[in-house]
Amino acid sequence: MIFALLAVTLSAQPEALHLKRPLAGEWLGIYLLGHKAGYEFSQLKVGESRGEKVVIAIEDTTIRANQGGAVVSRRVREVKTYAAGSHGPLLSMEALHEGDGGDMAISIRFDAAGGHVTRTPAHGAAEHLELPPTRDTVDNADLVRLSAARHRRFEGYLFDSTTLKDKHDVVEDLGLAELRSGGTSAKAEKVSITEDDGKIAAITMVSLADGRVLETRFGGALLAVPETESVARKLGTVDLFALTRVEIDRPLPTGVVPETITYRVAGLPSSLRPESNRQTYRPLPGGDVEIAVRAEAPVVRARLPLSEPAEDLRPTPAIESDSPAIRKLAREIVGDEKDVTTAATKLSQWVFEHLRKAYGVSSDRATDVLRRREGDCTEHSLLMAALARSVGIPARTVYGLVYVMGADAKPALLWHEWVEVFAGEWISIDPTFGQNVADATHLQLGRGDQTDAVALMGQLKISVEAMEPPLRSAEASQAHD
Repeated sequence: MIFALLAVTLSAQPEALHLKRPLAGEWLGIYLLGHKAGYEFSQLKVGESRGEKVVIAIEDTTIRANQGGAVVSRRVREVKTYAAGSHGPLLSMEALHEGDGGDMAISIRFDAAGGHVTRTPAHGAAEHLELPPTRDTVDNADLVRLSAARHRRFEGYLFDSTTLKDKHDVVEDLGLAELRSGGTSAKAEKVSITEDDGKIAAITMVSLADGRVLETRFGGALLAVPETESVARKLGTVDLFALTRVEIDRPLPTGVVPETITYRVAGLPSSLRPESNRQTYRPLPGGDVEIAVRAEAPVVRARLPLSEPAEDLRPTPAIESDSPAIRKLAREIVGDEKDVTTAATKLSQWVFEHLRKAYGVSSDRATDVLRRREGDCTEHSLLMAALARSVGIPARTVYGLVYVMGADAKPALLWHEWVEVFAGEWISIDPTFGQNVADATHLQLGRGDQTDAVALMGQLKISVEAMEPPLRSAEASQAHD
């Protein structure tokens, strides 16, 4: 619909081009809990394409870390081209994904019919996809500076090359602030940015003098600050496991785990307490929360195929449940089974038994996981969700913390991902650990995109309040063994 604007005059300059900003672009160093973990370059400039004036937006981000003994890196570079007028639509996009998750070149041309995508992986033939029209326009290319300059709230859509869909951004001016650093201070406009249904906002400080980004904070864990290119590109190696694990006050049982464990958690905002039939919350004095986690065998039974919740049955660019290879394998595993719980258990056990546990060998898509047959919890969960959806089982990935005993003999909770499937009720399954019912050491914090989890790293304090091992059914015991 927005492409109808191409038929009218585009002589008016987009407002984003009138804002103060560094013309040569900006380099930011990215720090996780005070340790250098990556860098980002961004730029908005006027260019030319096929003899027409256009606006070009560049975002280029690199992250590097040590994960389970393997050094992994991830680079995502996106170059967008907009029509150079007020409300100018997004015309094209070139993206490059490198490193962790696999290498992929993405080229998209947008017109009134939608987005025409060509994805070329490092291994394999090019793929062609058709997408709905995007709502991304040049007005959304710099909403942060726009909010800072106009002192008001803005909403907009930005097309994302990872999910291949628009993400909804809400930015809001929070007023004038003074930023102190290294014995100096600078006047800045404070702006919050929330993406999609994010529960935690990033806070950006924009210089009143020249429009530079002075810092961006996401919770207490992630900080981006301006640096020269040479400084920004200098990276150490952050040990993610050591840096982000949450130590607890006592060991938890292994093997047959109690069906209910009660935790006391400090630093968890109310916005990150997902509704769940396996977790209950009780606010405590001082802002702490008591969370009781139950691992119970499912009671409700349902038969295949299911049609609801529809959102958790649809394929996505990552959960490729419509892939012929995914569908074929899932049918072979499930066979004639119609009971949803039993079918989901078969799929989870297959993933557990056939994927090699490997850190630093990541894949962004279920078909890549199937081809490589290795990865960590993210890959196990991704493939499990795709297999389940392909046979009519609603499935979604969830994230949170799970218990481990560290190599230093200190009990801790590590960041982890697993799967929920719907069988008349939501059931938590962990295909990485081979648990048909995820045990009570799985403390869930959210679903799907793990963006909000980054803000919690280094902020949580957790103690174990109680462990209750009631009598178990044979089915529940087998699920944990």
